[in-house]
Amino acid sequence: MRMPIAVPVLVILGGFATTAYTKTEALPGGPIRDRQRLMEGIGKNAKVIGDALKAANTAPAVGAAEKIQADAGKIPALFPAGSTSPKSRAKVEIWQQWPKFESDAKQLQMNAAVLATAARDGGDVAAAAHNLFDTCKSCHDQFRAPEKKKP
Repeated sequence: MRMPIAVPVLVILGGFATTAYTKTEALPGGPIRDRQRLMEGIGKNAKVIGDALKAANTAPAVGAAEKIQADAGKIPALFPAGSTSPKSRAKVEIWQQWPKFESDAKQLQMNAAVLATAARDGGDVAAAAHNLFDTCKSCHDQFRAPEKKKP
């Protein structure tokens, strides 16, 4: 089982969910706040998947992966042109490289579907989770600014 590979990525995603939760209300309303809430939900579901792997009980990963799959399909619509704010970590590269950004969202959707199927059918859940988490990390590395450190 490749669980050790997926677990470190979960730590990254779990940290994202915690950070996102504490800052969502400070964001302007509309698509910026809506996408932050959506990403927060994806992070929470990623944590469910990681916890399921650690517990060697992949049943909860099915619903979590299905929710990520559904939410991933909503991502592009929550990034309309001009939806920027100094309080948002969305990088301008999202709109400069829009086809890549859309492709990443579709990849997340597909990887979540593969993970849900693996968890439901007894497949390699750890490998599927690893692919899902890699997709999240890749997109964040390209399109999300690092969190600003408080002095």
